[in-house]
Amino acid sequence: MKTKILVIDDEESIRFSFHRFLTAEGHHVITAESYHMAMGFMNEMSFDLILADIVLGNGCGIDILKELVNRNMKTPVIIMTAYPSPETTEASAGMNAAGYLVKPIRQDKLVLAVNEALKMAGIEHCPKESMNG
Repeated sequence: MKTKILVIDDEESIRFSFHRFLTAEGHHVITAESYHMAMGFMNEMSFDLILADIVLGNGCGIDILKELVNRNMKTPVIIMTAYPSPETTEASAGMNAAGYLVKPIRQDKLVLAVNEALKMAGIEHCPKESMNG
């Protein structure tokens, strides 16, 4: 079964690239361009992993972590940012973010972070290559 990943970023190029990279790895990927769009998806379905940019047009990736805590959900979240700071690093760690990636994010680093977060959460994922073999 494919893992469901939600990618939240206000940059279309990031959403497109991450969708392509993670779909190629055998994941089912849904993208959201805003906090509100992400909340709509989270109200409709559950995800195995969420990748959230810190800076969103109408919200913040840290708010996604807060919402999951409020809902008592254990979905792992990887926080992404082009502007790392001690405050966001600390806030992410304080809310048990599964990772903290600094943009630009290379494909290999993204795939590694996703695989590690899924493994830490106890979610089995068979990469696309091994699904055919």
